[in-house]
Amino acid sequence: MATRAKSNGPALVGREDELAELEGMVDAVRAGASRTFIVSGDAGVGKTALVGQICATASLDVLVLSGAALPLTTLKVPFQALRSAFHGAAQLGTPVPFSSNAMVEARVDSPLFVDEWLTTLSSSRPVLLVIDDLQWSDPQTLDILMFLIAGPADRSLGIVATVRSDIPTENQPLERWMTDIRRLPSVEVVTLRPLDRPATATQISRLLGVPPPQSLVTDVYAHSAGNPYFTRLLIEGMRANGRRFEDGFPPDLRGAVLRSWKGLPKAAQQLTRILAIAGRSVDAAELRTVARGTIAQETVLPMLQAAATAGIVDLLPDGTYWFHHPLIAEMLEQGMGGEERRSWHSAFADAYESSLSLGPQRTSGTIASLAEHHYHAERWASAYQWTVRAATEYVHLGNWGDALRMFRRAVELTDKAGMVPEILHELWEQVRNAAFRSGDQKAELEALESLISLTKPTAQPLETAAWLVRRMHLSMSTGRSFFDLAEMERAVQLSAAHPQSWQHALALAEYTHAALWLDRDAGAEGAAQALTLARLTGNPIAMSYALTAAAMVKLFARHPEEAFSLAKSAADEALRAKDYWGYLHAVAWLANSQESWISQEYADVLHIAREELARHEAPHSYISKIAADEAGSFLGIGSWREAQTALRIAISLDPGPMGDVSARLTAARLDALQGRTQDAFVHLARAGEVNDNTEAYLNLNFAAIRSEVHALAGQPEASLEAAMTGALRPGPPPTMCEWLLPLAARALADLVQNAKDEGTPTAGFLSEVVQLEERFPHVFNEPGEQSELYQRQVFAFESLYAAELGRARGDHANADAWIHTADACRDASLAWEHAYACQRAADALLLQGHSAKAQASQILRRGLQLARDLQAVPVQRALEQLADQAKISLTPITRPNPEVSNRHGLTAREATILDYVVAGRTYREIAESLFISEKTVSSHISSLLRKTGASNKFDLARRERKKSDG
Repeated sequence: MATRAKSNGPALVGREDELAELEGMVDAVRAGASRTFIVSGDAGVGKTALVGQICATASLDVLVLSGAALPLTTLKVPFQALRSAFHGAAQLGTPVPFSSNAMVEARVDSPLFVDEWLTTLSSSRPVLLVIDDLQWSDPQTLDILMFLIAGPADRSLGIVATVRSDIPTENQPLERWMTDIRRLPSVEVVTLRPLDRPATATQISRLLGVPPPQSLVTDVYAHSAGNPYFTRLLIEGMRANGRRFEDGFPPDLRGAVLRSWKGLPKAAQQLTRILAIAGRSVDAAELRTVARGTIAQETVLPMLQAAATAGIVDLLPDGTYWFHHPLIAEMLEQGMGGEERRSWHSAFADAYESSLSLGPQRTSGTIASLAEHHYHAERWASAYQWTVRAATEYVHLGNWGDALRMFRRAVELTDKAGMVPEILHELWEQVRNAAFRSGDQKAELEALESLISLTKPTAQPLETAAWLVRRMHLSMSTGRSFFDLAEMERAVQLSAAHPQSWQHALALAEYTHAALWLDRDAGAEGAAQALTLARLTGNPIAMSYALTAAAMVKLFARHPEEAFSLAKSAADEALRAKDYWGYLHAVAWLANSQESWISQEYADVLHIAREELARHEAPHSYISKIAADEAGSFLGIGSWREAQTALRIAISLDPGPMGDVSARLTAARLDALQGRTQDAFVHLARAGEVNDNTEAYLNLNFAAIRSEVHALAGQPEASLEAAMTGALRPGPPPTMCEWLLPLAARALADLVQNAKDEGTPTAGFLSEVVQLEERFPHVFNEPGEQSELYQRQVFAFESLYAAELGRARGDHANADAWIHTADACRDASLAWEHAYACQRAADALLLQGHSAKAQASQILRRGLQLARDLQAVPVQRALEQLADQAKISLTPITRPNPEVSNRHGLTAREATILDYVVAGRTYREIAESLFISEKTVSSHISSLLRKTGASNKFDLARRERKKSDG
């Protein structure tokens, strides 16, 4: 069907590279080259959507001829896909292949006619021939496509086809065809892979309209394996706030997944149902053993091969078979009755126990499978026995995630298997250790809660003290509560009976840590005592936390060099202990002692630390948290691309609660600053969902980011409320405290301006302005931060606060305050605030009238260049609107052209002034830029008019632009 490309296709998720390749192919076709692009991939992976996006976004000079092959069974329609593509092209005024008028002039099956017709079309405009589902095409269509692909290389013809890779084509025409075209020049075959986890999370977010909980992403990704179509079907009908998809599968999904399976022979269907119960890949011999008496032994291998041919299972390199997509296995198992499932699980368990009894060989996989089959067969005693054995085997292998899963299963089985209650303490300790090693903070916290409840503190004071410390850490990391000084006091009291123990040193260190967060003048004596004791014990955990507490004390006492050395040692000790919570804690203060968190130096410290964690193969939850903090630092200095990269790392796997919150807050700020406020609110909602006790967390920047997002969304009331919530909370100021008062003043200034625009009273808002300034004469700042850069940043925020207060009051001389603020923000590496201050300065200057236009033009262009670099769309649009209203040229100044100078005999100064004239600069702007008088500028322009023959300045600019364009 002939169609004109339209630019209304939905944006795809996770296909940026493939889209870029296809766009490059279309550009080559536009330039007069013949190109072919084959997109291969599983059903539902997004081949049609990808190609459709290219067709939709191609410019109107591309003629798109799009058709699809159909999986016909009894009918045979030669060239069906091509007929579909060419249908409706009669409007083009030429005989169309396979139409009745074409049959009069040429043979219907003539490749020459099709080739000549497309050559004629492509001589006047680029042509894109698109064939979807090529695997259903007849051999005649493949022959004509081969002929076209091998045709002239210098015609504007592009051929794009999609083909399924999950349908085996051995000894079939398509298999040979694909092999042959790969040898031809200008042919590219791209295999479209399933989406990764972050892209799946983005897709789910778009389907639901809100960021999905990580539990939902994990659940859906485990089932869909990144197949976009399956993901969509799983999500359809879910509530926007759902945390898991509903039990059972949607009928559409079940039909899509099992369509090919239903065409298998009955014996193959039964065999694959048994394979689904296996839960993992198995070979034909295992299936023969389990299926004995149900399926004839000699048919097992042929039935497996039939299932492989149908794309239901894959033959793996080790000779075992497993399903091409995990959903097939799950649906087949779910389709069995409970008794049937238990029967087959029992058969697998018996077969595996027999195989283990025949020889000494054993694998963790076989033992784990035995545990699973006994569990699902409801043989509780055997399930407990093999579950513990499997967990122990995983511990020996260092596979902590699977060990955690098995130990938690063992806890569940203690009652069912009739185990003595005393075994629970040991099992929960194993759960805690495995969770600690795997980085599953919620599971570790659950284990700690159980251990603390099962233990009499006076009987095990040291263990309990260490558990209390760890519980405080995990409560913070999972969003349950902030630092608990009373809990740490209890840990100190419990461990005090053993004053030389490492647990007592740890408790003292973390009591100091909590005290310093809540009162930064406290804790010096406790830090010194903890460090002395930790050094005596030599325990790396106690050493790490004691060194970090000492670093905090030194930094608050304004000794950053000593703090840096202590924090560096603390990080080394934490790595030695494999205590990654302690490592992040130490690195945070290492970076704090180096420079303000809005600095390249701070970002670099976190970047190096993240790479160090990766080298140590730390759990992703810890890598995620440090990547999120790294992103926040990069964003603060305007390195938004680096921030995006770090954010992607932060959420590439399940980030853990605190990593998720930190990443969402930074993502919200980035989206708002670049004009995507709806996305920003979505991220804020997700951050609040994970951590609903937002105001208790001093290390999170909820208040400032909420206020900034509302400000950029044009919601000053909400912005003011968020800023004041942060400003008025008791205790030490939270992270990003420096932003709070400038944002509050900005909100009030916006409210005053809105009231003026609407003709409503402003007195109430102006009264709030006075109250704000009286109550908070200066911005908040971090007491321990005294670097030169941080002092410049505090000065910049003071300037921003004063300028916003002046804007609210309507000060006539406020332009100077905004220019001063822009310069201060530039010197303090506050890129986003710098661009915003330039916007306000330009606006204030233009209100002064023509006399300030030249100065306004300069700072407007300065801010616009920065806003464009930052892609700060709100500021960019505001500045462009100001430029348009004030008739300020935004054409950049170019370097003098030697040819122009030689042609007209211009002096170097005249050539420079000519470039300013072409760029639309006024006499005053030129004079101020070149540090000469306006009279001198006028004299030079008179000389330029005489030498070039132009009648006036505008004619001079027009002539030079025309010559440059030509």
